[in-house]
Amino acid sequence: MDSFEQTNPKSPPDRSVDKRSRDDQPDDHCAGGGKLERRIPSRAQSIWVLAKADLSAVWSSWLCRGFFLISALITVLELKGMQSKEQAASRMLEAVYVTYLVVWMHGIIFIAGSALSREQDCLGDAILSRGVTRGEYLLGKLFARFFAILFMIGIVLLPASFWAIRQDKLIRTDTGFVMSNARDTKVQAWDPKKVYAEVGATITESSIEVGDQVRSGEIMAQLDDRFLFDELENARRGEENARNEVQNAQRRYDEATRAVAQAEDALTRAERALIAKDLLSKSEQADRETDIRSRKRDLKNSESQLRVAQDAIPTAERAVENAQARVRDARKRLSLTTITAPMSGYITEVHARASQPVGPGAHLFTIAPLDDYEVRVPIYKFDEFKRLKEGLAAYVKIENTEFTGTIARLGATTQPDRWGRDSNYAIIRFQGNETLGLLGLNADVRLALPPPETVTNRVDKIVNLLTGHGEDDVTSRTASVTSGWMLLGFGKVIGCACFLVALTILMSVAFRSTLVAILGALGFWHISNLLFDFAGLPDLSYLEMIRTMDKVLGGIADPVAELINIAVLFGFAAILGLLALATFVSRDPQK
Repeated sequence: MDSFEQTNPKSPPDRSVDKRSRDDQPDDHCAGGGKLERRIPSRAQSIWVLAKADLSAVWSSWLCRGFFLISALITVLELKGMQSKEQAASRMLEAVYVTYLVVWMHGIIFIAGSALSREQDCLGDAILSRGVTRGEYLLGKLFARFFAILFMIGIVLLPASFWAIRQDKLIRTDTGFVMSNARDTKVQAWDPKKVYAEVGATITESSIEVGDQVRSGEIMAQLDDRFLFDELENARRGEENARNEVQNAQRRYDEATRAVAQAEDALTRAERALIAKDLLSKSEQADRETDIRSRKRDLKNSESQLRVAQDAIPTAERAVENAQARVRDARKRLSLTTITAPMSGYITEVHARASQPVGPGAHLFTIAPLDDYEVRVPIYKFDEFKRLKEGLAAYVKIENTEFTGTIARLGATTQPDRWGRDSNYAIIRFQGNETLGLLGLNADVRLALPPPETVTNRVDKIVNLLTGHGEDDVTSRTASVTSGWMLLGFGKVIGCACFLVALTILMSVAFRSTLVAILGALGFWHISNLLFDFAGLPDLSYLEMIRTMDKVLGGIADPVAELINIAVLFGFAAILGLLALATFVSRDPQK
């Protein structure tokens, strides 16, 4: 794969063996007999020449070309497929980044393992023939492979990530919901209160005009209340008479009670007088029996009068209650002659003027809230309407100002809009933030739709098990992705790639076998989760990165901790690269 047949004509034959300084190098003679001074390239220039040669070899390799083309194709297909399902950018990018961590890191190991494969048998001659040091040679390889991997991953992931974020912003809100747009809707007052006359009378005074601001309880109009005062006085007199009637009924009841007691006493005396009837003559006996019958009739009449008097008391009390109700009604009707504002707001309609007679139920005024508005949004797509629910966010843009509201009501019956098209509708309520003059203006409305419900199949269950998704991850999986959090996720992928490149090249230098280096790097990558856990660095294992990638992209992870993890990955990559360099330099050239 990697060929270094290009020589550096400006380099000395062997800078590692020839210890002469650059100033002591001999000068070559040009063809015309003059002297042409040969300039020795610096160490950085030598590394750059070697890196460019290796990059050329990488690009000409079908392994690298295939890795680049296949990874780019799979990434595009993943993004387009998830976009068609209206998935959030966090989920789209999570799927792509997880694919790189799980699948494409194996290709990176193969690319890094091939760095020394073609020159493994003649490595010493390859270095000596170019007149470079072993350190320059391996640094050129490391830089070339790092740059190649960074380019092949970045040229795919960065455009794909920014495209996903852009698509997300076109149809989603900051909370991650898909948008439904409506244009040129009319701004109306939220729940305006209509003031009606509850009694029929003539308006004696009213100075309210359209546009006036009123406070809750403020007097808006006064009706003629003279006849209601008369009704109230009559009701009061009726109540007084009813109370007097209750007293009279109670007095009659007391008198009837005493009459019954007297009749019972007289009857008792008459019955006692008849006890010694054997001593009386027949004439006396007949007189006393007649007296007893008379006393019984008197007692019966007294009891009858008592029952009448007793029954009259509840009737009189009910009459008092009715009279009191008439008084209360008269007072209430009298209070209704003063028309007050039921809430604070401003007047939008005036239908009555002073000296105008009005009947009960007549519409007098309409009051709109001071800072509460609504818009009626037609929803033409039924699948969008089914996903709406009360309380979802809505964004109302009036001229150059955007207000945030919520869905207050939904209308499931089709009603024609102002263009005559049938549609369902949603009522959006929003606050005007004390902005005056919004009524009647046109507004553009964006509704926040929840993501569509998805049916989880077996493949999704396996992926969710691998990535650690559950019901508690709804926030992270539906959140919108910002550029900063996207770069953190991208940095973790690049950090893992650089770590594997350095690890593979170190194994290739240590074992002098491409196959052993690739297999060793693959084995280490798959057991790295246990090794990092054992080392107390569980966040650096790729399984933990997979589980937390949705939280990183969703912006709910700790940014400081994520930056530290990325720095540690690059630090490990640098340490492994230095170990590979030290191992390579310390060894004698191969024979």
